Amino acid sequence: MLTSGQLLADRYRLGTRIAVGGMGEVWEAADTRLDRKVAVKVLKPELCGNAEFLHRFRTEARTTASLNHPNIAAIHDYGETAAVPDGPEDTAYLVMELVEGDPLAAILATQGRLNADRALDMLEQAGQALQAAHERGYVHRDVKPGNIMVTPNGKVKLTDFGIAKAADAAPVTRSGMVMGTAHYIAPEQALGGEAEPASDVYSLAVVGYECLMGHRPFVSDNAVTVAMMHIRENVPPLPPDVPIGARTLIENTLVKDPRRRYRTGGEFAAAVSAVRAGHPLPAPSGLAMLSNGPITGNIPRVPPGGNMMMPAAPVQNMPPAPPAHGPAPMGHHPGGGYHPGMQQPPRRRSNAAAWTVVSLLVVILIGLAVWGISTVLQEGQGRAESPGSGTDLEEDSGPSVSDEDVLPSFPEPDEQPPPGQSENSALVELAETEFQNKPSEVVAERLEELGMRPTVVGIDDDPVELARMCLVTGIEPSGLQPVNTEIVVRCTTGGA
Repeated sequence: MLTSGQLLADRYRLGTRIAVGGMGEVWEAADTRLDRKVAVKVLKPELCGNAEFLHRFRTEARTTASLNHPNIAAIHDYGETAAVPDGPEDTAYLVMELVEGDPLAAILATQGRLNADRALDMLEQAGQALQAAHERGYVHRDVKPGNIMVTPNGKVKLTDFGIAKAADAAPVTRSGMVMGTAHYIAPEQALGGEAEPASDVYSLAVVGYECLMGHRPFVSDNAVTVAMMHIRENVPPLPPDVPIGARTLIENTLVKDPRRRYRTGGEFAAAVSAVRAGHPLPAPSGLAMLSNGPITGNIPRVPPGGNMMMPAAPVQNMPPAPPAHGPAPMGHHPGGGYHPGMQQPPRRRSNAAAWTVVSLLVVILIGLAVWGISTVLQEGQGRAESPGSGTDLEEDSGPSVSDEDVLPSFPEPDEQPPPGQSENSALVELAETEFQNKPSEVVAERLEELGMRPTVVGIDDDPVELARMCLVTGIEPSGLQPVNTEIVVRCTTGGA
Protein backbone atom coordinates (compact mmCIF):
# COMPACT_ATOMS: atom_id res chain seq x y z
CA MET A 1 0.00 0.00 0.00
CA LEU A 2 1.38 3.40 -0.99
CA THR A 3 1.72 6.13 1.62
CA SER A 4 2.65 9.80 1.64
CA GLY A 5 6.40 10.28 1.98
CA GLN A 6 7.22 6.92 0.41
CA LEU A 7 10.10 6.83 -2.08
CA LEU A 8 9.06 4.98 -5.22
CA ALA A 9 11.76 3.43 -7.42
CA ASP A 10 14.38 5.17 -5.29
CA ARG A 11 13.51 8.43 -7.03
CA TYR A 12 9.94 9.71 -6.68
CA ARG A 13 8.87 10.98 -3.24
CA LEU A 14 5.09 10.61 -2.98
CA GLY A 15 3.21 13.58 -1.60
CA THR A 16 -0.57 13.91 -1.82
CA ARG A 17 -2.85 11.43 -3.51
CA ILE A 18 -4.80 13.51 -6.00
CA ALA A 19 -7.02 10.97 -7.77
CA VAL A 20 -8.29 7.41 -7.63
CA GLY A 21 -9.59 5.61 -10.70
CA GLY A 22 -10.53 2.18 -11.91
CA MET A 23 -6.96 1.23 -12.83
CA GLY A 24 -4.97 2.90 -10.09
CA GLU A 25 -4.05 6.00 -8.15
CA VAL A 26 -2.42 9.30 -9.08
CA TRP A 27 -0.05 10.98 -6.66
CA GLU A 28 1.60 14.35 -6.65
CA ALA A 29 5.28 13.60 -6.18
CA ALA A 30 8.75 15.11 -6.22
CA ASP A 31 11.38 13.90 -8.65
CA THR A 32 14.39 13.83 -6.31
CA ARG A 33 16.88 13.63 -9.17
CA LEU A 34 15.64 16.50 -11.30
CA ASP A 35 14.07 18.49 -8.45
CA ARG A 36 10.68 19.00 -10.06
CA LYS A 37 7.05 18.24 -9.29
CA VAL A 38 5.47 15.38 -11.21
CA ALA A 39 2.34 13.26 -11.20
CA VAL A 40 2.85 9.54 -10.63
CA LYS A 41 0.14 7.17 -11.79
CA VAL A 42 0.42 3.75 -10.12
CA LEU A 43 -1.40 0.67 -11.35
CA LYS A 44 -3.37 -1.14 -8.67
CA PRO A 45 -1.43 -4.13 -7.26
CA GLU A 46 -4.25 -6.54 -8.02
CA LEU A 47 -4.11 -5.50 -11.69
CA CYS A 48 -0.33 -5.74 -12.10
CA GLY A 49 -0.64 -9.49 -12.51
CA ASN A 50 -3.31 -9.09 -15.18
CA ALA A 51 -1.62 -9.22 -18.58
CA GLU A 52 -4.37 -7.18 -20.26
CA PHE A 53 -4.26 -4.29 -17.80
CA LEU A 54 -0.47 -4.30 -17.64
CA HIS A 55 -0.34 -4.19 -21.43
CA ARG A 56 -2.77 -1.28 -21.41
CA PHE A 57 -0.65 0.59 -18.87
CA ARG A 58 2.50 0.06 -20.93
CA THR A 59 0.60 1.13 -24.03
CA GLU A 60 -0.35 4.41 -22.36
CA ALA A 61 3.30 5.06 -21.57
CA ARG A 62 4.57 4.30 -25.07
CA THR A 63 1.74 6.04 -26.90
CA THR A 64 1.77 9.25 -24.90
CA ALA A 65 5.57 9.42 -24.87
CA SER A 66 5.53 9.38 -28.68
CA LEU A 67 3.19 12.39 -28.81
CA ASN A 68 4.80 15.77 -28.37
CA HIS A 69 2.05 18.38 -28.23
CA PRO A 70 1.33 21.30 -25.88
CA ASN A 71 -2.23 20.03 -25.32
CA ILE A 72 -1.18 16.51 -24.29
CA ALA A 73 0.13 15.83 -20.79
CA ALA A 74 3.75 14.74 -21.26
CA ILE A 75 5.18 11.42 -20.07
CA HIS A 76 8.53 11.58 -18.25
CA ASP A 77 9.16 8.00 -17.15
CA TYR A 78 7.77 4.48 -16.82
CA GLY A 79 8.85 1.59 -14.65
CA GLU A 80 7.88 -1.55 -12.79
CA THR A 81 9.25 -1.86 -9.30
CA ALA A 82 8.54 -3.11 -5.79
CA ALA A 83 5.90 -1.28 -3.81
CA VAL A 84 7.95 -1.82 -0.66
CA PRO A 85 11.74 -2.11 -0.26
CA ASP A 86 13.07 -5.58 -1.15
CA GLY A 87 9.57 -6.68 -2.15
CA PRO A 88 8.44 -8.27 -5.42
CA GLU A 89 8.26 -6.13 -8.56
CA ASP A 90 4.50 -5.83 -8.40
CA THR A 91 4.00 -2.11 -9.02
CA ALA A 92 3.86 -0.48 -12.45
CA TYR A 93 4.06 3.29 -12.45
CA LEU A 94 3.86 6.11 -14.96
CA VAL A 95 5.45 9.51 -14.32
CA MET A 96 3.65 12.38 -16.01
CA GLU A 97 3.65 16.12 -16.26
CA LEU A 98 1.85 17.56 -13.24
CA VAL A 99 -0.99 19.63 -14.65
CA GLU A 100 -2.04 22.44 -12.34
CA GLY A 101 -5.77 22.51 -12.87
CA ASP A 102 -8.97 20.49 -12.72
CA PRO A 103 -10.57 17.83 -14.90
CA LEU A 104 -13.31 19.23 -17.10
CA ALA A 105 -15.61 16.77 -15.33
CA ALA A 106 -15.06 18.59 -12.04
CA ILE A 107 -15.59 21.98 -13.69
CA LEU A 108 -18.91 20.85 -15.16
CA ALA A 109 -19.96 19.34 -11.84
CA THR A 110 -19.41 22.61 -9.99
CA GLN A 111 -20.24 25.21 -12.66
CA GLY A 112 -22.83 23.51 -14.85
CA ARG A 113 -23.31 24.91 -18.34
CA LEU A 114 -20.40 26.79 -19.88
CA ASN A 115 -20.73 29.74 -22.23
CA ALA A 116 -20.10 29.01 -25.89
CA ASP A 117 -16.84 30.96 -26.12
CA ARG A 118 -15.25 29.03 -23.30
CA ALA A 119 -16.59 25.67 -24.44
CA LEU A 120 -15.42 26.15 -28.03
CA ASP A 121 -11.98 27.25 -26.89
CA MET A 122 -11.56 24.01 -24.96
CA LEU A 123 -12.97 21.92 -27.81
CA GLU A 124 -10.56 23.46 -30.30
CA GLN A 125 -7.58 22.72 -28.06
CA ALA A 126 -8.76 19.17 -27.43
CA GLY A 127 -9.28 18.66 -31.16
CA GLN A 128 -5.72 19.79 -31.83
CA ALA A 129 -4.47 17.34 -29.20
CA LEU A 130 -6.37 14.52 -30.87
CA GLN A 131 -4.91 15.52 -34.22
CA ALA A 132 -1.41 14.90 -32.84
CA ALA A 133 -2.49 11.35 -32.02
CA HIS A 134 -4.41 10.83 -35.27
CA GLU A 135 -1.44 11.96 -37.34
CA ARG A 136 0.63 9.19 -35.79
CA GLY A 137 -2.09 6.63 -36.39
CA TYR A 138 -3.46 6.47 -32.84
CA VAL A 139 -7.10 6.60 -31.74
CA HIS A 140 -7.69 7.67 -28.13
CA ARG A 141 -10.97 5.71 -27.73
CA ASP A 142 -11.88 7.23 -24.36
CA VAL A 143 -12.37 10.97 -24.84
CA LYS A 144 -14.46 12.32 -21.96
CA PRO A 145 -14.44 15.24 -19.48
CA GLY A 146 -12.50 13.21 -16.92
CA ASN A 147 -9.61 12.90 -19.37
CA ILE A 148 -9.48 16.61 -20.25
CA MET A 149 -7.53 18.71 -17.76
CA VAL A 150 -8.00 22.50 -17.75
CA THR A 151 -5.48 24.85 -16.16
CA PRO A 152 -6.51 28.10 -14.42
CA ASN A 153 -5.54 30.10 -17.53
CA GLY A 154 -7.67 27.89 -19.79
CA LYS A 155 -4.98 25.61 -21.21
CA VAL A 156 -6.31 22.15 -22.10
CA LYS A 157 -4.31 18.96 -21.54
CA LEU A 158 -5.61 15.66 -22.91
CA THR A 159 -4.71 12.70 -20.69
CA ASP A 160 -5.13 8.93 -20.33
CA PHE A 161 -4.17 7.13 -23.52
CA GLY A 162 -4.52 3.85 -21.63
CA ILE A 163 -6.84 2.27 -24.18
CA ALA A 164 -5.50 4.13 -27.20
CA LYS A 165 -4.85 1.91 -30.17
CA ALA A 166 -2.86 2.17 -33.37
CA ALA A 167 -5.16 2.03 -36.37
CA ASP A 168 -3.21 -0.89 -37.86
CA ALA A 169 -2.51 -2.73 -34.59
CA ALA A 170 -3.48 -6.32 -34.03
CA PRO A 171 -6.34 -6.97 -31.57
CA VAL A 172 -5.39 -7.23 -27.90
CA THR A 173 -8.73 -7.43 -26.13
CA ARG A 174 -11.17 -10.30 -26.45
CA SER A 175 -13.23 -10.62 -29.58
CA GLY A 176 -16.33 -8.46 -29.27
CA MET A 177 -15.10 -6.62 -26.18
CA VAL A 178 -16.20 -3.00 -26.07
CA MET A 179 -13.75 -0.36 -24.88
CA GLY A 180 -14.59 3.19 -23.88
CA THR A 181 -17.09 4.98 -21.66
CA ALA A 182 -20.78 4.49 -22.44
CA HIS A 183 -21.83 8.12 -22.07
CA TYR A 184 -19.33 9.29 -24.70
CA ILE A 185 -19.07 6.26 -26.98
CA ALA A 186 -19.47 6.56 -30.74
CA PRO A 187 -22.22 4.43 -32.32
CA GLU A 188 -19.75 2.36 -34.35
CA GLN A 189 -17.79 1.58 -31.19
CA ALA A 190 -20.96 0.60 -29.33
CA LEU A 191 -21.76 -1.80 -32.17
CA GLY A 192 -18.40 -3.49 -31.69
CA GLY A 193 -16.80 -1.85 -34.72
CA GLU A 194 -13.28 -0.53 -35.02
CA ALA A 195 -12.69 2.85 -33.44
CA GLU A 196 -11.32 5.41 -35.86
CA PRO A 197 -10.35 9.08 -35.61
CA ALA A 198 -13.96 10.04 -36.39
CA SER A 199 -14.98 8.05 -33.30
CA ASP A 200 -12.83 10.33 -31.15
CA VAL A 201 -14.46 13.31 -32.88
CA TYR A 202 -17.93 12.01 -31.95
CA SER A 203 -16.88 11.58 -28.32
CA LEU A 204 -15.45 15.09 -28.26
CA ALA A 205 -18.72 16.42 -29.70
CA VAL A 206 -20.57 14.68 -26.85
CA VAL A 207 -18.25 16.51 -24.46
CA GLY A 208 -19.11 19.75 -26.27
CA TYR A 209 -22.81 18.97 -25.97
CA GLU A 210 -22.42 18.45 -22.23
CA CYS A 211 -20.55 21.75 -21.89
CA LEU A 212 -23.28 23.69 -23.72
CA MET A 213 -26.28 21.83 -22.29
CA GLY A 214 -25.06 21.22 -18.74
CA HIS A 215 -25.65 17.47 -18.86
CA ARG A 216 -24.99 14.50 -21.12
CA PRO A 217 -27.27 13.82 -24.08
CA PHE A 218 -28.25 10.35 -22.85
CA VAL A 219 -28.63 9.44 -19.18
CA SER A 220 -29.31 6.05 -17.62
CA ASP A 221 -27.99 3.98 -14.74
CA ASN A 222 -27.40 1.15 -17.20
CA ALA A 223 -24.33 1.41 -19.44
CA VAL A 224 -25.87 -0.86 -22.09
CA THR A 225 -28.94 1.37 -22.28
CA VAL A 226 -26.78 4.45 -22.79
CA ALA A 227 -24.72 2.73 -25.48
CA MET A 228 -27.87 1.68 -27.31
CA MET A 229 -29.17 5.26 -27.13
CA HIS A 230 -26.05 6.39 -28.96
CA ILE A 231 -26.76 3.76 -31.62
CA ARG A 232 -30.48 4.36 -32.11
CA GLU A 233 -31.62 7.72 -30.77
CA ASN A 234 -31.16 11.34 -31.73
CA VAL A 235 -29.69 13.67 -29.14
CA PRO A 236 -32.11 16.25 -27.72
CA PRO A 237 -31.61 19.68 -29.31
CA LEU A 238 -29.33 22.17 -27.63
CA PRO A 239 -30.98 25.21 -26.00
CA PRO A 240 -31.95 28.02 -28.39
CA ASP A 241 -29.71 30.45 -26.50
CA VAL A 242 -26.64 28.58 -27.77
CA PRO A 243 -25.23 30.53 -30.74
CA ILE A 244 -26.19 29.09 -34.11
CA GLY A 245 -22.63 28.24 -35.12
CA ALA A 246 -21.87 26.30 -31.95
CA ARG A 247 -25.23 24.55 -31.99
CA THR A 248 -24.93 23.51 -35.63
CA LEU A 249 -21.34 22.34 -35.18
CA ILE A 250 -22.13 20.04 -32.26
CA GLU A 251 -25.47 18.67 -33.42
CA ASN A 252 -24.19 17.88 -36.90
CA THR A 253 -21.04 16.22 -35.61
CA LEU A 254 -23.16 13.82 -33.57
CA VAL A 255 -24.27 11.90 -36.66
CA LYS A 256 -24.40 8.12 -36.56
CA ASP A 257 -22.40 7.52 -39.74
CA PRO A 258 -18.67 8.18 -39.07
CA ARG A 259 -18.13 8.89 -42.77
CA ARG A 260 -20.25 12.03 -42.43
CA ARG A 261 -18.38 13.45 -39.46
CA TYR A 262 -15.20 15.46 -39.35
CA ARG A 263 -12.62 12.77 -40.02
CA THR A 264 -9.90 13.83 -37.58
CA GLY A 265 -9.37 15.96 -34.52
CA GLY A 266 -7.63 18.56 -36.68
CA GLU A 267 -10.55 18.84 -39.09
CA PHE A 268 -12.92 19.25 -36.15
CA ALA A 269 -10.63 21.86 -34.56
CA ALA A 270 -10.58 23.80 -37.84
CA ALA A 271 -14.39 23.79 -37.88
CA VAL A 272 -14.46 25.06 -34.29
CA SER A 273 -11.99 27.78 -35.24
CA ALA A 274 -14.22 28.83 -38.14
CA VAL A 275 -17.23 29.11 -35.84
CA ARG A 276 -15.27 31.14 -33.29
CA ALA A 277 -14.15 33.53 -36.03
CA GLY A 278 -17.71 33.97 -37.30
CA HIS A 279 -17.00 32.22 -40.59
CA PRO A 280 -19.25 29.72 -42.38
CA LEU A 281 -19.04 26.21 -40.98
CA PRO A 282 -16.90 24.01 -43.27
CA ALA A 283 -18.32 20.69 -44.38
CA PRO A 284 -16.63 17.45 -43.32
CA SER A 285 -14.26 16.20 -46.01
CA GLY A 286 -15.99 12.81 -46.01
CA LEU A 287 -19.19 14.33 -47.39
CA ALA A 288 -17.49 15.15 -50.69
CA MET A 289 -16.60 11.49 -51.17
CA LEU A 290 -20.13 10.33 -50.37
CA SER A 291 -21.99 12.79 -52.58
CA ASN A 292 -22.24 12.61 -56.37
CA GLY A 293 -21.88 16.34 -56.72
CA PRO A 294 -20.88 19.47 -54.87
CA ILE A 295 -22.32 20.11 -51.43
CA THR A 296 -24.75 22.99 -51.60
CA GLY A 297 -27.34 24.65 -49.44
CA ASN A 298 -26.52 22.96 -46.15
CA ILE A 299 -23.72 24.95 -44.58
CA PRO A 300 -24.92 27.77 -42.30
CA ARG A 301 -23.91 31.24 -43.39
CA VAL A 302 -23.27 34.26 -41.21
CA PRO A 303 -26.63 35.79 -40.25
CA PRO A 304 -27.26 39.28 -41.65
CA GLY A 305 -25.83 41.91 -39.34
CA GLY A 306 -24.15 39.36 -37.10
CA ASN A 307 -21.89 36.36 -36.93
CA MET A 308 -21.90 32.69 -36.06
CA MET A 309 -21.08 33.39 -32.42
CA MET A 310 -23.80 35.96 -31.76
CA PRO A 311 -26.33 35.01 -29.09
CA ALA A 312 -29.25 33.23 -30.63
CA ALA A 313 -32.27 35.17 -31.83
CA PRO A 314 -35.78 34.25 -30.65
CA VAL A 315 -36.60 30.61 -31.22
CA GLN A 316 -38.93 31.18 -34.15
CA ASN A 317 -36.15 32.95 -36.08
CA MET A 318 -33.54 30.27 -35.46
CA PRO A 319 -32.64 27.62 -38.02
CA PRO A 320 -33.89 24.24 -36.88
CA ALA A 321 -31.63 22.42 -34.42
CA PRO A 322 -32.46 18.73 -34.76
CA PRO A 323 -30.75 16.19 -32.54
CA ALA A 324 -27.87 14.28 -34.14
CA HIS A 325 -29.76 13.25 -37.22
CA GLY A 326 -27.93 10.31 -38.64
CA PRO A 327 -25.91 10.86 -41.79
CA ALA A 328 -27.50 14.14 -42.84
CA PRO A 329 -25.04 16.69 -44.28
CA MET A 330 -23.67 19.48 -42.14
CA GLY A 331 -25.88 22.40 -41.26
CA HIS A 332 -29.62 22.98 -41.33
CA HIS A 333 -32.03 24.32 -43.82
CA PRO A 334 -32.75 27.94 -42.94
CA GLY A 335 -36.50 27.59 -42.73
CA GLY A 336 -38.94 26.47 -40.12
CA GLY A 337 -38.97 26.53 -36.34
CA TYR A 338 -38.49 23.94 -33.66
CA HIS A 339 -40.95 23.28 -30.85
CA PRO A 340 -39.53 20.74 -28.39
CA GLY A 341 -42.78 20.47 -26.49
CA MET A 342 -44.64 18.88 -29.38
CA GLN A 343 -45.54 15.23 -29.00
CA GLN A 344 -44.28 12.82 -31.61
CA PRO A 345 -47.23 11.18 -33.37
CA PRO A 346 -47.24 7.40 -33.60
CA ARG A 347 -45.41 6.13 -36.65
CA ARG A 348 -47.57 4.52 -39.28
CA ARG A 349 -46.79 1.22 -40.93
CA SER A 350 -44.60 1.57 -43.97
CA ASN A 351 -45.67 -0.02 -47.24
CA ALA A 352 -42.18 0.11 -48.72
CA ALA A 353 -40.58 -3.30 -49.16
CA ALA A 354 -37.12 -1.78 -48.96
CA TRP A 355 -37.86 -0.38 -45.52
CA THR A 356 -38.87 -3.83 -44.30
CA VAL A 357 -35.57 -5.30 -45.44
CA VAL A 358 -33.55 -2.48 -43.91
CA SER A 359 -35.50 -2.67 -40.65
CA LEU A 360 -34.75 -6.37 -40.30
CA LEU A 361 -31.05 -5.75 -40.89
CA VAL A 362 -30.94 -2.97 -38.31
CA VAL A 363 -32.78 -5.11 -35.73
CA ILE A 364 -30.29 -7.93 -36.26
CA LEU A 365 -27.30 -5.58 -35.87
CA ILE A 366 -28.70 -3.98 -32.74
CA GLY A 367 -29.56 -7.37 -31.26
CA LEU A 368 -26.03 -8.61 -31.80
CA ALA A 369 -24.62 -5.41 -30.32
CA VAL A 370 -26.78 -5.71 -27.20
CA TRP A 371 -25.70 -9.32 -26.78
CA GLY A 372 -22.03 -8.41 -27.12
CA ILE A 373 -22.15 -5.43 -24.77
CA SER A 374 -24.24 -7.27 -22.18
CA THR A 375 -21.89 -10.25 -22.21
CA VAL A 376 -18.84 -8.09 -21.60
CA LEU A 377 -20.47 -6.11 -18.82
CA GLN A 378 -21.74 -9.26 -17.10
CA GLU A 379 -18.28 -10.81 -17.27
CA GLY A 380 -16.81 -7.62 -15.86
CA GLN A 381 -18.94 -7.78 -12.72
CA GLY A 382 -16.81 -10.59 -11.32
CA ARG A 383 -13.54 -8.76 -11.82
CA ALA A 384 -11.91 -5.90 -9.98
CA GLU A 385 -13.11 -2.37 -10.63
CA SER A 386 -13.85 -1.79 -14.27
CA PRO A 387 -11.08 -0.05 -16.20
CA GLY A 388 -11.28 3.69 -16.38
CA SER A 389 -9.16 6.75 -16.22
CA GLY A 390 -6.59 6.81 -13.49
CA THR A 391 -7.17 10.53 -13.23
CA ASP A 392 -10.93 10.40 -13.43
CA LEU A 393 -12.81 11.33 -10.28
CA GLU A 394 -16.28 10.89 -11.72
CA GLU A 395 -18.42 7.84 -11.97
CA ASP A 396 -18.25 7.58 -15.76
CA SER A 397 -14.86 5.88 -15.48
CA GLY A 398 -16.66 2.77 -14.36
CA PRO A 399 -18.76 1.16 -17.09
CA SER A 400 -16.56 0.37 -20.05
CA VAL A 401 -18.51 0.00 -23.14
CA SER A 402 -15.88 -0.69 -28.16
CA ASP A 403 -13.27 -2.73 -29.87
CA GLU A 404 -12.72 -5.55 -32.33
CA ASP A 405 -14.75 -7.78 -34.69
CA VAL A 406 -16.82 -5.33 -36.70
CA LEU A 407 -20.48 -5.56 -37.48
CA PRO A 408 -20.60 -2.40 -39.61
CA SER A 409 -23.55 -0.16 -38.93
CA PHE A 410 -23.34 1.30 -42.42
CA PRO A 411 -22.40 -0.41 -45.70
CA GLU A 412 -18.90 0.20 -46.96
CA PRO A 413 -18.53 1.57 -50.50
CA ASP A 414 -17.26 -1.75 -51.86
CA GLU A 415 -20.02 -3.85 -50.32
CA GLN A 416 -22.66 -5.50 -52.48
CA PRO A 417 -25.78 -3.30 -52.52
CA PRO A 418 -29.02 -4.78 -51.19
CA PRO A 419 -31.60 -6.12 -53.68
CA GLY A 420 -33.27 -3.30 -55.57
CA GLN A 421 -30.56 -0.81 -54.66
CA SER A 422 -28.13 0.46 -57.28
CA GLU A 423 -24.37 0.51 -56.77
CA ASN A 424 -24.41 4.29 -56.49
CA SER A 425 -27.24 4.41 -53.94
CA ALA A 426 -26.77 4.65 -50.19
CA LEU A 427 -28.70 4.47 -46.96
CA VAL A 428 -29.83 7.74 -45.45
CA GLU A 429 -31.11 7.96 -41.89
CA LEU A 430 -34.32 9.97 -41.71
CA ALA A 431 -35.04 10.91 -38.12
CA GLU A 432 -38.74 11.79 -37.94
CA THR A 433 -38.16 14.29 -35.13
CA GLU A 434 -35.83 16.24 -37.42
CA PHE A 435 -38.72 17.16 -39.69
CA GLN A 436 -41.64 17.55 -37.28
CA ASN A 437 -43.15 21.01 -36.70
CA LYS A 438 -41.39 22.50 -39.72
CA PRO A 439 -43.09 23.86 -42.86
CA SER A 440 -43.76 21.01 -45.26
CA GLU A 441 -42.25 23.06 -48.08
CA VAL A 442 -38.93 23.17 -46.22
CA VAL A 443 -39.10 19.47 -45.36
CA ALA A 444 -39.81 18.51 -48.96
CA GLU A 445 -36.80 20.50 -50.15
CA ARG A 446 -34.64 18.88 -47.49
CA LEU A 447 -35.74 15.38 -48.48
CA GLU A 448 -35.02 16.14 -52.12
CA GLU A 449 -31.51 17.26 -51.14
CA LEU A 450 -31.06 13.88 -49.47
CA GLY A 451 -32.08 12.12 -52.68
CA MET A 452 -35.63 11.18 -51.63
CA ARG A 453 -38.94 11.62 -53.48
CA PRO A 454 -41.26 13.48 -51.08
CA THR A 455 -45.03 13.70 -51.42
CA VAL A 456 -46.80 16.22 -49.17
CA VAL A 457 -50.31 15.35 -47.97
CA GLY A 458 -52.64 16.48 -45.22
CA ILE A 459 -53.67 14.47 -42.18
CA ASP A 460 -56.43 12.81 -44.23
CA ASP A 461 -54.10 12.21 -47.19
CA ASP A 462 -55.59 15.19 -49.04
CA PRO A 463 -53.33 17.30 -51.30
CA VAL A 464 -51.84 20.40 -49.68
CA GLU A 465 -52.05 23.74 -51.48
CA LEU A 466 -50.19 26.10 -49.12
CA ALA A 467 -47.20 23.96 -48.21
CA ARG A 468 -45.41 26.79 -46.42
CA MET A 469 -48.34 27.16 -43.99
CA CYS A 470 -48.59 23.42 -43.26
CA LEU A 471 -46.51 22.10 -40.35
CA VAL A 472 -45.21 18.56 -40.63
CA THR A 473 -46.52 16.02 -38.13
CA GLY A 474 -44.55 13.05 -39.42
CA ILE A 475 -42.98 11.24 -42.35
CA GLU A 476 -43.17 7.66 -43.53
CA PRO A 477 -41.14 5.65 -43.90
CA SER A 478 -38.47 6.96 -41.55
CA GLY A 479 -35.21 5.55 -40.22
CA LEU A 480 -32.57 4.15 -42.58
CA GLN A 481 -33.85 4.40 -46.15
CA PRO A 482 -32.29 3.81 -49.57
CA VAL A 483 -31.82 6.89 -51.73
CA ASN A 484 -34.73 7.52 -54.13
CA THR A 485 -37.33 6.18 -51.69
CA GLU A 486 -40.78 7.78 -51.89
CA ILE A 487 -41.44 9.58 -48.60
CA VAL A 488 -44.94 10.63 -47.55
CA VAL A 489 -44.85 13.93 -45.65
CA ARG A 490 -47.96 14.52 -43.55
CA CYS A 491 -48.74 17.97 -42.26
CA THR A 492 -51.49 20.06 -40.72
CA THR A 493 -52.51 23.71 -40.92
CA GLY A 494 -54.17 23.53 -37.52
CA GLY A 495 -50.99 24.34 -35.58
CA ALA A 496 -50.70 20.71 -34.37
